[in-house]
Amino acid sequence: MANFRAMSLRHPIAVFMCMVMAMALLWSRALLGLSAVGLILFSAIDIQIHPLRIRWLLTPKAVSTSIRERPYLWAFTLFFFLYLVSAAYAGNLSEWWSLTLPKIPFLIIPVAFAMLDPFSKKDYMAVLLSMVIMAVWSSIWVQVGYFENFYLFNQSLGFGGSLPTPTNHIRYSVIIAISMVICLSFAIEDKRYKYGWERWVYGILAAYLFYFLHLLSVRSGLALGYAGILLLVISYLRHLHRWKQFAILGIMILAPIIAYKVMPGFEKKINYTIYDLGKFNQGEGEQYSDSERWQSWRAGIVIGNRHPFFGTGTGQFRNELETYYKTEYKKDTYERPHNQYINVFTTFGLFGLTIFLFMLIYPMTFAVFWRQPLIPVLFTMQLLSMMVEHPLDTTVGTSLFLLMSLV
Repeated sequence: MANFRAMSLRHPIAVFMCMVMAMALLWSRALLGLSAVGLILFSAIDIQIHPLRIRWLLTPKAVSTSIRERPYLWAFTLFFFLYLVSAAYAGNLSEWWSLTLPKIPFLIIPVAFAMLDPFSKKDYMAVLLSMVIMAVWSSIWVQVGYFENFYLFNQSLGFGGSLPTPTNHIRYSVIIAISMVICLSFAIEDKRYKYGWERWVYGILAAYLFYFLHLLSVRSGLALGYAGILLLVISYLRHLHRWKQFAILGIMILAPIIAYKVMPGFEKKINYTIYDLGKFNQGEGEQYSDSERWQSWRAGIVIGNRHPFFGTGTGQFRNELETYYKTEYKKDTYERPHNQYINVFTTFGLFGLTIFLFMLIYPMTFAVFWRQPLIPVLFTMQLLSMMVEHPLDTTVGTSLFLLMSLV
């Protein structure tokens, strides 16, 4: 009888789960949760065939070793524990649980990656390209809907509206921007999963997604996309000839001008932004999107300053916001601060904000973070997105952040 080498299914299944998670970002929130559960399950057990053998790996000794060898992965669990310990002063435990439950991915996904072997370059590419493929595929159907109702959607963009997208339009535009930067990075580095012609495909996809970002006309995604390109140019100064550097910068300057001239939706969104800003400066911007964002910032900062050390606590966070909007803005509905850092400050005060910033900065102190230029670029892009939104309080935003940061 032939002797077969024992083969473990653990790592390939974990890579597959990450690929499913990357695709589910634009497909299914339920699948995001299931893939996260599958990831932690197959990181905790090892299944071998020839002969069949199942081992439990999530032992205290294994956890201790992982914390010692890769502490930067475990740092991400701090965000979950911040919510967990806040139960001590939440007051309203039902409200505390409703805010804490969505943070469980900050426990299970970092633990899963900490228990797994590091992904190879091909594994890393497979996960990222799974998201890129879904981004490109979804963009086709977004454009079908847009061009079928061309006049209607252009008018909607002129009043601060958005195109129909598979998920929240801001999250979607961020995913498109990140996918564009991934393709551009792969093209610059000539990264290949298998074939020599892949570089041209990545370059074409980067250009296509750059065009699609302007078609979407979501300002957060556009700003993030331009920031990502600029960060890539800076990261690859040694890889790019001087003429290529100037060519990319020239495209960045000319693209919005051309888009304004040839894309009616983009033109209307820019005009709306200027109009919105003017209304805000006149003190009449209460009903406009940008003004509502700035109002939410002010509300979060004012409430946070009332509880500077430990914040409102998870039990009173939404109640305090609702009260502030009713008394100060005379509104029955409230908005969470459109800024992740202000959200954390309002809820947990300076104590929680310090822990949150530590979680974000600590991984940057390790050499592995800077080994590939794409990793710090993607991480920085997500930190920038937190300045205008609160992605870590959404299922898609949390999964995107953890997947891009931990893989």
